[in-house]
Order: sequence, then C-alpha cells, then structure tokens
Amino acid sequence: MTANVTPAAASVTYQWKAADTEGGAYTDIAGATGKTHKLAADKEGKFIKVEVNGKDKFTGMALSSATAAIAASA
Repeated sequence: MTANVTPAAASVTYQWKAADTEGGAYTDIAGATGKTHKLAADKEGKFIKVEVNGKDKFTGMALSSATAAIAASA
C-alpha cells in the first residue's frame, strides 16, 4: 500500500493502522511508519488506514478512509 500526499514536497510522517471492523478502533501497526507498507498475513480480514502528520510549513494531520477488508493474496 502507498500513501500519496499533496503537495508531493510536503515533509510528513506516516503511521499505518488496522482495525477488525471499518468503524472500529484503529491501532498502530508496529514499525509501519513509511510512505509504503507491505501487509503481513496477520492483517487478513482487517481494515487499514494511514495517518499522515505534516512537519515544518506543512502542518496538520490527515487520516485516510479505510480500505475494504484485506483479502488473502493468491
């Protein structure tokens, strides 16, 4: 999965999160702090969001919409 931020030059931090239901409580995925995140098998059936926090002149926080439940890869 990849988080795309606008403007592309913004300096930000990332935290990927997972929940059992789309409207459930999202918790941080340990170590998932990059622009891209490869989902592990233990996230099958979970819903995923990414929180992005701006730094320097690009301040503020944005939380993505949830994905559909993650399906097992073939």
